[in-house]
Amino acid sequence: MRPSPDLTEIVTVKLPNGKKVKVEATLLRGEEEVASKILSFKDVSDVIEGVAEALTTSLQRIQPNKATIKLALELAVESGELTTLIVKGSSKANLEIVLEWEK
Repeated sequence: MRPSPDLTEIVTVKLPNGKKVKVEATLLRGEEEVASKILSFKDVSDVIEGVAEALTTSLQRIQPNKATIKLALELAVESGELTTLIVKGSSKANLEIVLEWEK
């Protein structure tokens, strides 16, 4: 069960290249304040990579001339770690990634 949308916090996230970025994350299951903690983005990038690999396998089988995939993700904090939720697209700001293949 997800909390109401107003349970969000701006958190600092460290990217794989060492750069830091601030993101808005939903606090899940009564998480305590984590704004002072630097979270890793690795789990989020692993989710993106896993979804892209799964879709690439399917696309290689069906071999379209061109494909565009939009993946709307919501970042959340669960058990003190950054986690990724795949969400329905809306007017809410989400991390959106467009992957394109041309054959």
